[in-house]
Amino acid sequence: MKKILCALLCICMVFSFCACAGLDTIKNTELPPLPTPEPTAAETAAPVQPDEQTAAPVPSEKPHESVPAEQAFGAELGDRVVVYTKKTQEDFEVPDGTVILSFSYETPTVKIEERPEAAEEINEQLRLLDEIYISGSGNEGGKSHLLEEATDNYGHVMYTGADLNTSFTSARTVNVMRADGSVVSFRYWTSVYAGGARDRRSYVAYSFSTKTGEKLSLDSLSGDSESLKTYLAEELIALAKADEELYAQLQQGEGDMNVAIAALVREGNWYFSNEGMVFFPAWGELRPEEEGIPIFTIPYTSLVGVIDEQFLPAAREGDGTLGVVRLNEVEDGTVWSIGRLNISEGEELYLTAEGTIYDVAVSRASYFDQGGEKNFYETERLWYASYMTDCALQLSVLVPGGMPDLMIRYTDSSGEESRVLLSESGVDGGLVLVDDTIQAVG
Repeated sequence: MKKILCALLCICMVFSFCACAGLDTIKNTELPPLPTPEPTAAETAAPVQPDEQTAAPVPSEKPHESVPAEQAFGAELGDRVVVYTKKTQEDFEVPDGTVILSFSYETPTVKIEERPEAAEEINEQLRLLDEIYISGSGNEGGKSHLLEEATDNYGHVMYTGADLNTSFTSARTVNVMRADGSVVSFRYWTSVYAGGARDRRSYVAYSFSTKTGEKLSLDSLSGDSESLKTYLAEELIALAKADEELYAQLQQGEGDMNVAIAALVREGNWYFSNEGMVFFPAWGELRPEEEGIPIFTIPYTSLVGVIDEQFLPAAREGDGTLGVVRLNEVEDGTVWSIGRLNISEGEELYLTAEGTIYDVAVSRASYFDQGGEKNFYETERLWYASYMTDCALQLSVLVPGGMPDLMIRYTDSSGEESRVLLSESGVDGGLVLVDDTIQAVG
C-alpha cells in the first residue's frame, strides 16, 4: 500500500500546478471532531389530529379515539435476537508516516437461534450495505475515491506549503433501535471529512422481519400503502405543529414546510423504535446543519389499525437484575450462557441476568470532561440482545483497575434504562457494576 501511495504522491507533485486552481477554494481549517451519534431531537409523545384543511382519507381501520397504551401491542416477544457488532478500521499512510485517510465502519451480525435462515437472510443484506459503503455506490464517496482525494490533497500541501488539514476520515456506526419476534431495526450514522469547513453527516435506517428475513418497506406495513403514507405524512405535520418553536423555526426555510415534512415519508428515513415509528430528514434538509436534525416519533398508540398488527411491539412483563461474576467462581452447570464475547485478552467473566431485562447492550466507553460536563459515553457498540432471562453472557475482557471502559445498558419492562460500568472493587478486588454517574478522580 505504501508503494502505491508513493507513486500517487509523485504523480500529484508533477501535476500540482494543474490542481492548484481547484484546491484554492479549500478553507484553512482544523479537522472537526466526529459528531456525537445523537442529533438535536424534537420529539413529542402525544398524537395531534391533522389540520382539517389538509386532511386526506386515512385507513378506515384507524380508531377515532386514542388507544390505551396497553392495547398497542401486536408482535410476540418471540425468539431472542442477538447482534454482534464488529468494527473494521483502515488507516492509510504516506511514507513519512502521516495518516491521510482513516476509513472505518461497523458490521452487525444477527443471530436468531430458532430462525437461522431468517438471520442469514438479514446478514446477507447487511453485508451488502457494507459493500455499498466501501465502494461508494451510495452518496459518501467510497474508500478508493476518498483515498484518491486524500492523496491529491496531501500532495498539494507538500508542494505549496498550504496550511490545510492532511487527514481525511470516513466513519460509519450502527445501532439496534428495536428487536423482537417480528422486527429488527438498524440506524446507521455516517460522518465523512474530506477537507473544507465541516464534515458531511447522514443517517439512514433499515428494518427487517425477524420471521422471514426480508427488508421491510412502507408498502409492506399495510394492505393499503397509499392510505398509510398519507396518514403518516399528516401525523408528521401534526407533530411538527404541536411544537410551536420547532414549527416556527422550520417555516423560516423556503417552500411549503408541510410539503417538506410530508416528504420524509420515504424509504431509508424511518425505523421502528420501542416507542413508535420514527422519521428523520437528511442533514440540512429542514433546517441548517449546525442546528441538528429534528426527529419525529409517531407513537404506536396512533398506529393501531393503521399498520399490520405484527409490527406493533411485543408486550413486556417482569423485571430482573444484572450482575457480574468471574467464571472460576461459578459452579459448573449452574449458569446458562447464551453466547461469548471476546473483547480483549483478560479475565473470563459472566454478565448474569436474574429475571428478565431488555435491550441489553455492551459497549466500549470513554470518560468525557469538557467545560464542566463530565460523564461516560459509548464509543463502540459490541453486542446486543433483545432480552435476557435467567441467563448469562460470557466475556473475555481486561478489567482496568482505574477508569472503567466497558458500559452495559439495559431497560426494564417499563422502558426505564440503566447504564452501568464494569470495574473492580477497590476494597477486595471483586468485580462490580457501578452507575455511570460516578465522577472520575484525578
